[in-house]
Formats: sequence, structure tokens, C-alpha cells
Amino acid sequence: MRYLGFAILILIFGGCAQTEPLTGGPKDIYAPVIDTAKSFPANGQLNFKGNEVSLKFNEFITLNNPNDNILIIPQPVERPTITSKNKRMSILFNEPLEENTTYTITFNGAIQDFTEKNDSVFQYVFSTGNYIDSLEVEGRVIDGFTNKPIGGMLVGLYPKSLEANFDSIPYKFKPMYLGQTSNTGLFKLNYLKAGVYYMFAINDKNKNLLLDPDETMAFIEEEHFILGPDSIGRFEMKAFEHAVSGVQMNDLNFDFPGRVEVLLSNPTDSISVTSNIELLQEETSTKDSLVFWLAENPSSKTHFYVELNGEKDTVKPVYANIPDDVSKVEIKVNNNVKKGKLLPQTNLIFTFSEPVASINDTMVKVFDADSNLLELPDYEIKVRDIEFSTFGTKAHQIIIDSAAVQTRYGRENNKAISLLFDNEEDDYYGSLILNVDTVFTEKVIVHLLNDKGEAVDTADFANRIVFEKVLPGTYQLRLIFDVDGNGAWTTGSLKEKRLPEKVIYNTEQIAVKSKWEKEVDWLFNKKEEEVAQ
Repeated sequence: MRYLGFAILILIFGGCAQTEPLTGGPKDIYAPVIDTAKSFPANGQLNFKGNEVSLKFNEFITLNNPNDNILIIPQPVERPTITSKNKRMSILFNEPLEENTTYTITFNGAIQDFTEKNDSVFQYVFSTGNYIDSLEVEGRVIDGFTNKPIGGMLVGLYPKSLEANFDSIPYKFKPMYLGQTSNTGLFKLNYLKAGVYYMFAINDKNKNLLLDPDETMAFIEEEHFILGPDSIGRFEMKAFEHAVSGVQMNDLNFDFPGRVEVLLSNPTDSISVTSNIELLQEETSTKDSLVFWLAENPSSKTHFYVELNGEKDTVKPVYANIPDDVSKVEIKVNNNVKKGKLLPQTNLIFTFSEPVASINDTMVKVFDADSNLLELPDYEIKVRDIEFSTFGTKAHQIIIDSAAVQTRYGRENNKAISLLFDNEEDDYYGSLILNVDTVFTEKVIVHLLNDKGEAVDTADFANRIVFEKVLPGTYQLRLIFDVDGNGAWTTGSLKEKRLPEKVIYNTEQIAVKSKWEKEVDWLFNKKEEEVAQ
């Protein structure tokens, strides 16, 4: 009977066992939520007489740097004692609270759930008197260049009474009131006291509630504003990155199989990059990103010399992105043929994934449209490119045998390359005529943007603008109000109290077809006219 009973227990518990594998369930992506019924004082409570704020949450929590990430307004002289246990956190004031005062506690990512570390920015408010300050400020933060909304920006109000220069305020002081933009760039600050304020927005990367030099920021054009019962606090703020004076090297990346990229703060011709191994410079579209390739395989002693601003530094970057088995690396190849066609008056170009050392031209064959063998056109090797002078010839097909192309690093094309192509006719391009119904008093630059948002053509503003030789495709238009006349968009400057130059986009998708002339009218709406003022 003893063993029979034990067997019955096994059957009972075995019958209740879960036969499917356990899973962790969906990932928790939500921040902890306050259990209002078990928290005190209540959010918005009047005539509070205690000295402790105790908040209960719906899950286990942990504190994230509470002394920096919890902002109490008005700020206590003596730092409160902040603790947490299980699902509850406590703020114990070590001094009497001021009478007839609205207290606002801003949690800037200070409360995290225990497992996934989700957090949020929120406010808790109560009053030691019989009223709560009820004024509001709302608005939106957008990118000063793209005009797209920016989420996650911290928006702070600072009292005008601060004894500091305007351009030092967000660097030196934490805000008196604080909010955060939504994914649509909108923000709203509540429970505000009447007064005169500065307002700044920052993307507070390190969550120190201060502006740091590498952080995007925004400020209002009026510098300060008066908030009262009869005023409307509604603003649009344009965020920008700080302008960097001079030229600095931001980074130098060294990647397999021998690519070196130098990132600069501003374009410049006054830089020299050398190495103990010969470097080959590749053409790039901008001068603030320089790309070089080692002329041979790197070694463990490979280093670089960068001469900039009259100073020469030795740089020994980490050699990155090395594959597990270098012997299995294959070179890849692209070409400039699109849908079987080359652009008018264009040569055929093959671009390889690493620098080319040579090509055995006895292993290259060129044919016309009737499959007749032609004489091999002249060609030129440019770092990773092989350009064949096919324009003006009858070349229609090219075949490059396997192992014909040798790279600087001892590899070769392991497969034959075969390509059919023709040149487009000279009238392949389209054209775009832009008519604008508005006159501007300042210089305006007009950009034609492709479907990647890249400026492919530029013109000075006129009421009628013609873009010639436009590739067939979809485009947009952009206006930059070039106040300083430097021919480009200029970012803002807190030190100079200067907002970024205004930018207006025509959101209409403009389809330009081959051999066609497209004419469009840009009729400014009321909001665009307001921006242009």
C-alpha cells in the first residue's frame, strides 16, 4: 500500500504537468504604472501635510540614479531620502514642506521595471495649500532641417530670474518644469505657476537634465515669454546640432579588408592622411568623409598619421569586421548598368569590393549586338573601379573570365562576369519646370530631391526655374532661406541666439519621365507663407 500511494501521487502530479515547453511570453515593453489607490498623497491632492511621498506600482521596480533623475520643484535645500522596495518607492523629505505651494516631482527615467529596465518621463503633483498651479505650455519640436517631428526630446522651463547668460542656462541649470515630446513631437507641461520663463529642448542622452555639447537642442525665438492666466503658451521649436567651428577629426575607422574612413566635423582640403603602408584614396561625394584603402594586406603594425590644423598625430585604430575564415572571402562586383542601359555618353564601369591590382586583358572579350568580337576598348583602373571606354563604340556585351581580375590583397574573381548593355539615347533625360507664386526678400536656394532625399540639383530662386537633364524618377522640392548667403543651410547657434535657417518642403511627389517636360506650380499655403516670413 505504501508504494501504491506513492504511485498514485505520481499519477496525480504527472496528470497536472504541463506537456508543452514553457516560454517567457511576449517581451515586456511597458514602463511601470502607478497604482493610484495604494499611493499617497494622491496625484493632484490639496492641503497635503505629510513629509513622505509613497508610490505603489503594478510591478517590481528598481531605481535608476534617483538623485539625478528625480527633479523636485521647488527644490529642497536638504536632499530627500529616496528608496524603493519591491513594488513601492518612497521620497522622504528631510525638511518641512513650504506652505501653500504646488510641488511637482518629475521622474526622468528614474523608475524602471525590474526585468527589462523600461522607464518613462512623468510628473506627480500635490499642493500644501488649497489650490494647484494650473497653467499649461504646449507645443511641438521638429528637426530644424527636415521639419520632421522629434520624439523623446526633453522640454524644460527655466525662471527668468536666473542670474546667468542666456547661452549658458541649459548647460548650468536643471529646468524648473520638465516634459517630454511624444513620437509626433508634441509636448505639454502642466501645473505651472505664472511667471516669466526661458524654454529649451534637449535630447538628453546621458539623462543629466543638462545640455551637453554633443546633444541636439532647441530654444524659442523670443528667448523668454510671460506665462499668465490670459497668455497662451503654445510654441514650435526647431531642433539643431551645434555648429562646430574649425575642423576636427571625429573618428577613424579601419575595417577588413583594408578600408580606412576618416570622419571630419566639417569639409576641408587641409588634411593629410598617410600610413606605413601606401594608401589609395577613393572618391567620395563629400569632403567630411574621406575613404582610403591600403595598397596591400594590413599587418599587426599598421598605423596611420593624420595631419590636421598644423598638428600631426599617430593613430592606431582597431582592425574591425574581420571574417572568421579569411580564405573563404570572395570579391564582389557591381556595375553602372541599369535595366540593361547606360546613361547617355557614359562608359561601362565595374566596381569591386576591394582595390584592384590588375586585369588580364587577354581574358576579356567584347562583342557587338551581332555577337562579333570587337577590339578591347581602352580601360583605366581607379582604386576599386575598372572603367572601359565603351562610349562611342559598338560594344554590347563584355565577358571577363574567372581569375582575370586580381585584387591588392591576393584575391581574384572566382566566377566569370558576363554583361549585356546599351547606351541610352541622348534625349533620355526629362526636364522639370517649377513655377512659384511667391516673392521672397532674402536669398533662397532651391533643391531638387530624389526619392532618397538627396539633393541632385540646385538652383537660385526665381518665379520660374528649369531643371535640365533630370533622370526619370520621383522627386520633391526644398527651399532653404540662405540668410547668411553661404550657399548652404546653416544650423542654429545658442551662443549667437540664432535659430537654424528656415527650410520649406513641397511634399508633392513629382514624377519626371524620360523625354518628357514636367511643369509644376508651387502654390504656397498659409502655413508655408508664415514660415517664410
